[in-house]
Amino acid sequence: MTDDLLFETFVADRADALMRYAYALTGNPHDAADLVQEALVRLRGSWSRVRGKHDPESYVRVTMTRLHITVWRRRRREYLAGEPPDRQVADTPSLWADFDSDLWRRLPRRQRAMIVLRTPGLFAYELDGKLILVDLTVAGR
Repeated sequence: MTDDLLFETFVADRADALMRYAYALTGNPHDAADLVQEALVRLRGSWSRVRGKHDPESYVRVTMTRLHITVWRRRRREYLAGEPPDRQVADTPSLWADFDSDLWRRLPRRQRAMIVLRTPGLFAYELDGKLILVDLTVAGR
């Protein structure tokens, strides 16, 4: 038998099983058909080397798995947004916008330190007798 005939026989015999495996990988019949087709195209290119192996189907399954992982990684990097990301964002008032510094100064030093330590991203310092609070979180920027 020629290589072409052997390849056609393999595809005819194993196409359904490969399609089921591709569907298990992708969960979508259209993506599964694309995956099988791409794997068979790659198999045809190396058929003369693979046909002598014990199980050429395992070669196709490994190829399909690697192709699926590659597609999955590419799609994962995409960020699809309904609107362009360069729109203006309305400023929201800061958590500390109506902060009473006189009330803060009346607290004992240890209590002030505890409030600063327990509030993530808050940095406080005194400048010219006034307490300055800086929100260091990303949301505060």
